[in-house]
Amino acid sequence: MGLFGKKTLPIPPAPPAPYHTLPINQVVEHTKTDPDDGLATSEASHRLDLYGFNELSGQGNVSALAVLFRQVANALMLVLVIAMIISFVFEDYVEGGVIAFVAVSNALIGFAQEFRAEKTMESLRRMASPTTKVIRSDSLISVPTRDVVVGDVIVFEEGDVIGADARLFEVLNLEVDEALLTGESVPN
Repeated sequence: MGLFGKKTLPIPPAPPAPYHTLPINQVVEHTKTDPDDGLATSEASHRLDLYGFNELSGQGNVSALAVLFRQVANALMLVLVIAMIISFVFEDYVEGGVIAFVAVSNALIGFAQEFRAEKTMESLRRMASPTTKVIRSDSLISVPTRDVVVGDVIVFEEGDVIGADARLFEVLNLEVDEALLTGESVPN
């Protein structure tokens, strides 16, 4: 058991390099899967128990107050506040004012960026695909996306939302829309 009684999960062993840079045979060897037959159903169940669900972490609703608190309650802000107080104590109001401006600007910019990132993560959690087609024990089946594990062979078609990181090993005319992640208004 980990902190606060939560079950701690073992970390999957890291590949020798990022999966997308490795040849398919090394990825298959590292994940111990069969690209044609997929994982055995029992092995997929074991990996699900071992590594947990395929879910984005986070609590869901974004609290602006919590994000603002995280921006204000950090070491950099503490140093800036102390420097500002020292400047005002020694009656150096210009320097104290500049430090106050930097502290407030830092907090506001950090708040805006983190709040926007949290909202994006919340949107991704909501739009996550409810099911994913995988090959297990030489059969194409549909499983809840949260049950996808390392080594699953995912099969997707036009218009599918892919609910997990994946190493592609067979593609034809692939086009990906990442506009939600990149902030583009029109996909390229």
